[in-house]
Amino acid sequence: MKRILTDKKGETHINTAIIIVIAVVVGALILGGLYLLFAGEGGIMDKLDGEVAGMMDYTQELRYERHYDEESNTYILRYSYDGKHWNDADVPTFSETTTVYGVMSNNSESEPIEVALMQDGSQYYILASTDGGITWTQKGTFSATAITHFYYGTDDALPSESGSFSGEKFVIRRKSGNYYTMVSNGLSWSTSGWSDIIRPN
Repeated sequence: MKRILTDKKGETHINTAIIIVIAVVVGALILGGLYLLFAGEGGIMDKLDGEVAGMMDYTQELRYERHYDEESNTYILRYSYDGKHWNDADVPTFSETTTVYGVMSNNSESEPIEVALMQDGSQYYILASTDGGITWTQKGTFSATAITHFYYGTDDALPSESGSFSGEKFVIRRKSGNYYTMVSNGLSWSTSGWSDIIRPN
């Protein structure tokens, strides 16, 4: 008892309790932060699980799109398997001012064909892809002052005087002095003798 009374450290049971409480609170905060960092929603493990699941999911659909590239101030073609990670498509080399006017597809599961129209001023280049938009090959070129129709489908979307064909086709209708309509299966394009065919009534 005498030793306790003469102890000059100044530490009491209350001081010890406060230190323990502070240690527990700080430890809980550290553990909570580590949990959120690794196991919480949007944490490292959550993102890692998503990345692994994405790599293992071989059934994901290949998609492509026309994308505006701010660095070059042009539209480019790119493709993705998951909609998150995008890669530039393999496109023939054009001038830096060439951009993607538009992209269309025949939406076929057995024989998919995508067609892209590249534009450099009044010059246009027709590209086609059979692997979902990863690689593209040039199929034709032409000059025009405007494109009035660019789609895949029937002739119903065209003006009555612009052309007639059976089934569904890739359609490009351009203005170059007169209006010219071109239809194709996507792979074979003719650049000669384009003209309007009067649709039968």
